[in-house]
Amino acid sequence: MLNDWRMYTDETGTEQNHTAWHEVLKAIAQLDGTTRTLVHAAYGDHVDLVVAGGNQGLVLVQWKEHEPVERHYVLAQDKPAAVMTTLTIEGSEVAFPAAWCVPLEQAIPVCGDILRTCEKGEPNGLTWQPVEM
Repeated sequence: MLNDWRMYTDETGTEQNHTAWHEVLKAIAQLDGTTRTLVHAAYGDHVDLVVAGGNQGLVLVQWKEHEPVERHYVLAQDKPAAVMTTLTIEGSEVAFPAAWCVPLEQAIPVCGDILRTCEKGEPNGLTWQPVEM
């Protein structure tokens, strides 16, 4: 089990080191779209997991791999790409494709698998879409 994550949340406003995977998952599960809107977890210099939002039970899940080359992904539902919605992140309303805003209850098991293994895997009913930076 991977228990050496660095975690930042907007609730605390500070970075915590040596955080256990289940503590990061607990912070993700508590996203509410008002006082808790961002969890950023990093494992060494290898990977980053960012989960943001929480309003109406929807979150944006981003995964970035740094080795062997940098790759960035967003967890997505099967919805039309042209439809947009907003999530509250650190006090600001930010627009995203609706397909990128997944229900928190679907994101939690995906994030749990990521935090335990450092691999994005292939989530059931959702897809990882590559994002060009």
